[in-house]
Amino acid sequence: MNLIKVGAVVVAGIVLFVVLGHVVSVVLGLITALFFIALVAGGGYIAYKLVGGSRRREIRRGNRY
Repeated sequence: MNLIKVGAVVVAGIVLFVVLGHVVSVVLGLITALFFIALVAGGGYIAYKLVGGSRRREIRRGNRY
């Protein structure tokens, strides 16, 4: 009876280890994907602001002559 309990605990530990490994892998994948999406979106926003800002900017030249 004690050997069956030890075997059950070992099998449960292995299953738990495998399941937690997959969960951690999925969570890290999601975090990495969100990071890259935020990086691309932030770069696009900055590019939009730089390009849009140059159109609205007024160039003033002093009257030298």
